[in-house]
Amino acid sequence: MKISELKKGQKVTVRCKYKTLLVDMDAVVAGVRSEVVLLELIRHEGQVVDFSSPHVQIITIYEDGLDMPKAWTNCRIQKRTVDGRQYHALAAPKTSVKVNRRKVARVVMNMPGRLKISNAPDGQDILIHDLCVDGIGFECPVKIEEQDVRHLYIQFVDEQRDEDEEEPINVEARVVWKKELPKGGFFYGCRLVNAGENLGYYLADKMRKSQQ
Repeated sequence: MKISELKKGQKVTVRCKYKTLLVDMDAVVAGVRSEVVLLELIRHEGQVVDFSSPHVQIITIYEDGLDMPKAWTNCRIQKRTVDGRQYHALAAPKTSVKVNRRKVARVVMNMPGRLKISNAPDGQDILIHDLCVDGIGFECPVKIEEQDVRHLYIQFVDEQRDEDEEEPINVEARVVWKKELPKGGFFYGCRLVNAGENLGYYLADKMRKSQQ
């Protein structure tokens, strides 16, 4: 599938990577002009994003719910004005490849964490089951209504870390699926939409220790 086959109104995920920093942003297709996809201006934390840095890797992911997600790598995005309106113009040098995020290496952790919901100030104790570069799975004793929450903020409570010397591990996630557990509570599978640079080092350390 060529990126120019995307249709107006379809939603894609624009994933930006810089070293170990990872940010996912949602975007909406506004149209296609000469093999270039016009996206409604992408904003992150209220600001229009500048994708001009040559050091940022851009991957565009499209999910239709019927097949494995399709991804275009080595994308380039720049601002473009068309008919008096500004857009983000997206181009990809190759056709898409199918990606199965569930095949990404993950670490089983079973360690405590703290969950904060964007529309609820009080935190909730959770059990983090697994973690990978794309997602996180955790158990929570209460049900999180998808329509009531935009983002989940998860903090790791790792007894083996020296809290006085190391920055806390925080990730921002969005619920992809959930299921009720027979013993009570709910299991949530989430994709990461934002993560601090220290997450990559933390995950690599956990993977190394799990292989020893």
